Amino acid sequence: MKTTRKFAFVAIVASAAIASGAARAQNQVMEAIIFPGASATPIYVAQEKGFFAREGLEVRTTPTPNSGFQMGNLIDGKFQVASTAVDNLIAYQEGQGSAKTERTPDLIVIMGGASTSLALMALPSIKNLNDLKGKEFALDSLTTGYAFVLRRMLESNGFGPNDYTFVRVGGTRERFEALKAGTKSAGLISEPFTTQAKEAGFTFVGDAIQSVGRYQATVQIANRDWAKANEKATVGYIRAMISAIDWIYDPANNQEAARILAAKVKIPEAAAQPGINGLTKGQAALAPKGALDIEGLKTVISLREQYATPQKKMGAPEKYYDLSYYNKAIGK
Repeated sequence: MKTTRKFAFVAIVASAAIASGAARAQNQVMEAIIFPGASATPIYVAQEKGFFAREGLEVRTTPTPNSGFQMGNLIDGKFQVASTAVDNLIAYQEGQGSAKTERTPDLIVIMGGASTSLALMALPSIKNLNDLKGKEFALDSLTTGYAFVLRRMLESNGFGPNDYTFVRVGGTRERFEALKAGTKSAGLISEPFTTQAKEAGFTFVGDAIQSVGRYQATVQIANRDWAKANEKATVGYIRAMISAIDWIYDPANNQEAARILAAKVKIPEAAAQPGINGLTKGQAALAPKGALDIEGLKTVISLREQYATPQKKMGAPEKYYDLSYYNKAIGK
């Protein structure tokens, strides 16, 4: 009798394992390309806490070294979604992106995310902003992302166009590495690398976003045709992200969120904690429910109209987003 029960138990466990594996096999795979860091925490949480799986999705993430690689590969269909700065989308939609693409860009924002805190960090020998005149600044791209925010910050402090040089080096991790190597004098850094830079003795010069006011930074984007052909997956992705944002806002999950971020970007948990704290309060806080900040988007458009080359009039804000999927995700 005991032997029979033992075999029955093994059979039940085996059946459960097979069923679980079959369920995972049936999940729709989505490839997401992201900038690793605090802004990607909702994706990390949705993976780790099973929010994507609950929606029948398996979301795989690829860290991007820079925006050109990210946008070029997204447009060409190698990835289905991207977590990125909305300015990147606008640049490629308007023919001002730096990467060559096989397809004509037709991208849309499918949900918002957050503004950002962009700390201008400099070498320890730099004591204030004036010390940076004539120096090289590390950026992700010269034509997208936060280059225009930095230009506005410098101009607001009396810098002329010949008082600085922008050099493309990559994402925030790469910019921090350029500072550590001493090859660039300053760079815009976001969490969780801002805290590490400060603790390593680099000089905090100021926060660039404060020079432009309300600003939409991180968003979730997709190719319009893919989203239309995969509406269920698009809505499910958004719903899982909203669940992750709600989870992050629960104070009881603060330390676990830091552990998740630390494991994903391979940094100490203590270094990840400030980034997690900033996701729920302050100017870089996640928008509740991942709502899109239309006024902040208008700021992004205004900066691009002022600084992008060739200079041109951008579209109205609604040209760049389609919130029909978001509205379905929230039951609107």
